Amino acid sequence: MGKHAFELLEAFETLPAGDKQAFAVEVLRRTRAMPFDSGPISDEEIGEAGRSLFAFLDQEENASTPR
Repeated sequence: MGKHAFELLEAFETLPAGDKQAFAVEVLRRTRAMPFDSGPISDEEIGEAGRSLFAFLDQEENASTPR
């Protein structure tokens, strides 16, 4: 990864959750026509992605649940 891409990721981490989501959607929209091959994905990477997604969805659900 180049310097500029790393700087973008660092800036992304400082965004509020809503802006992160909007940014991610826009990046995916702009890159969907690009040929992409992630190569092989390890079981550890798949597990971490699942854990991260579950934590995000759990946090989102807890935020929308009336107390």
